[in-house]
Amino acid sequence: MADVKDPVCGMVIAESDAVATVEHGGSTYYFCSQDCAEEFRENPDDYT
Repeated sequence: MADVKDPVCGMVIAESDAVATVEHGGSTYYFCSQDCAEEFRENPDDYT
């Protein structure tokens, strides 16, 4: 599996270790925590 970067906090995690994912604009974003995923959901354009 590939490493991915949480767009909210910048943490690099293994794709398989992501706590949450969010689909936005045809892409899948991976998150280290539910808090980061929720922040992204509230303001996705701040992170894309």
